[in-house]
Amino acid sequence: MPNDYPQPAIYLQSGSPATENRPADGYSGGELGSRFTMVDKADSDRAKGWQLVQLDSTMDVAPSAGAVAYWRNRTGYIVTTDVSVAGRGNPAGVFPNAPTYDYICCVQQQGRALVQLQTSPTAVPDDTGKIVIPSATDAKADVLAAGTAASYPALGVSVGASVSGQPFAVDLQLDGRP
Repeated sequence: MPNDYPQPAIYLQSGSPATENRPADGYSGGELGSRFTMVDKADSDRAKGWQLVQLDSTMDVAPSAGAVAYWRNRTGYIVTTDVSVAGRGNPAGVFPNAPTYDYICCVQQQGRALVQLQTSPTAVPDDTGKIVIPSATDAKADVLAAGTAASYPALGVSVGASVSGQPFAVDLQLDGRP
């Protein structure tokens, strides 16, 4: 008999991983760390992979839509925007919204997402699949030129251009395992 790993039901107080933002106090924690896939009706019915995490209570940069999240505590499923604390080698996903410090939220790990770009990227993002990696700047990503080896784990590949500092489209390809 083949293995069968059904996806567990996930309770999202807001009803959507893109808007989840609930207090950690009073949360039972049983679902924290759960990974799941949902079809995004607002984005051409694209399937997107998510993970339920807790936001760090102290960060230098507040999270916002498109900000890169890093694992601060992998076993506790706590994420931060502070790359100097977590390290560039620990990407957890991308925030779809601006969650509150110490709250429960979701980070996107798979599928099309808008990601914040550092001020002066190594290469200009476009739709040719350039490698997107975590930046040394809190909550931001960098783009590598074609043929360049990534020195940090890739967030995914670029699938769109950046317009004057606005988040750009990335096909996220994180595995979600802490």
